Amino acid sequence: MMSYPSHPYSYSIAIALFLLAVLPTPFRAGAQQLPQFALTPWTLVEMNPAATGAQDELIFNGAARRQWNNLPGSPSGYHISAHMPLPAIQSGVGVSLLQDQIGLQTQLEATVTYAYHMPLGRRWTLHGGLAAGLFQSGLDGSGIRTPDGQYPDGGGLDHQDGFLPNGAVNATAPLLHAGIMIDDEVWQFGTAMRYAQGGNLKYSGADEQAAMSIQPHLLAHASWSWETGNAVFRPTAMFLSDFRHWQLTTQLNLIWRERFILGGGYRGLNEDTRDALLVTAGLYISERFLFLYAYEAGLSELRQVHNGSFEVMIQYRLPSTVSKGKLPGIIYNPRFL
Repeated sequence: MMSYPSHPYSYSIAIALFLLAVLPTPFRAGAQQLPQFALTPWTLVEMNPAATGAQDELIFNGAARRQWNNLPGSPSGYHISAHMPLPAIQSGVGVSLLQDQIGLQTQLEATVTYAYHMPLGRRWTLHGGLAAGLFQSGLDGSGIRTPDGQYPDGGGLDHQDGFLPNGAVNATAPLLHAGIMIDDEVWQFGTAMRYAQGGNLKYSGADEQAAMSIQPHLLAHASWSWETGNAVFRPTAMFLSDFRHWQLTTQLNLIWRERFILGGGYRGLNEDTRDALLVTAGLYISERFLFLYAYEAGLSELRQVHNGSFEVMIQYRLPSTVSKGKLPGIIYNPRFL
């Protein structure tokens, strides 16, 4: 979960996060930060594996984000994915790669996703999905400075601290996400447990007590689609929690003439959790190709030291024919003329 400082910082966020991680506690560990993207409603499979193959198309997604622009050590990241339905077995499969950089720390996860889609009567469909793969965290200790450390101009730095790595360290662990979703042509409701495996990552090449705690996160989302004339309105809400902090994002998107997209949103609910105003714009360049851009104007105290966040996404769709079979070729015969 992203936490928001009560006053602006002029230092690198990376150093602040790392100092929090190595405060004198019985077990010196910092928690991972969940990657944050504004365009999640358009690529839900990145957050909830139950959405894998839920549409009758082969879908490719790619997005990049720069958060808190011009603030040293600010987060940045990208994600790419591809998923498709398997109608013959009422399922969907996909792959996903997500990378997030926060100052001196890098998080990378690669997953394979599977979902089963079960019709409930004529209207609703229940989806259940799993994503399994690997989670890797890296930390570049060469960018850290301590009061008692030795940092000669010729190189050979030494933090003089048994817990801080002098160079780059990393750790890898299994990863598991799980989710469910129910929808029809108008409504959609879902929930997912990300990093359900929990546990701790011990960095190679660092002190045994220097580690990162992997915390499970709960995600809940809902959306509604309302069509009138040439316009389709899509309000969405997304709730995220690590069971200590929580975050709510609401958005309203308008699709005009099945081509132009304009939307706005708000992250936060009260004075303590308000974070940003969101603006989204997009264009269906063709029937299959979608381009989206999102900008966030900060509302927390951190807004005094950054110029907002921005994100871009491209999406490409192809009709899926896997496991559907192939129609027979047309036979021309004078008897049918």
